[in-house]
Amino acid sequence: MNVDIKSKFKGVISVIGASEIDKKIEELTFEIGRLLAKNRFIIACGGLSGVMEAVCRGAKEENGLTIGIIPHTKKIMANKYVDIVIPCPFSQARNIVVVLSGDACLAISGKAGTLSEICFAWIYQKPIIALSSVKGWSSKIANQKLDNRREDIIYGVETPQDAIDKLNELFE
Repeated sequence: MNVDIKSKFKGVISVIGASEIDKKIEELTFEIGRLLAKNRFIIACGGLSGVMEAVCRGAKEENGLTIGIIPHTKKIMANKYVDIVIPCPFSQARNIVVVLSGDACLAISGKAGTLSEICFAWIYQKPIIALSSVKGWSSKIANQKLDNRREDIIYGVETPQDAIDKLNELFE
């Protein structure tokens, strides 16, 4: 990041989660996007639908900056709330790029793809926050250790504000 960007933003949060979500998850994720932008975090995500679109839409509500790392060669495939589109058409290998783009990882719901991103975040020593109040991998792994490679745990949070509070604590 250049000097102006570094002074404007605290860091980049990789937001991971399901591409198909219900209304509750959509509302929670939208609120997380709003709060991330309001708290000066950049969002990196897979750039498509579901959690990815809801978090970007929330961020845009607060004039936040969003990055979408999409599994296609055509940038037009990203959801309309993505500011910076990075084509990465390497199937599940893109999950590593999504995780490594962030300074921390925030998991919301999720299926097998989200689980792989959680594992990559763990391996690459990224702090992981998991929303435990929704169904999916984020609630299954909240407050757990994946193995003994790390001293910390996957931090479980109940609400969007809890997620932001945890991120602000980690970035102090």
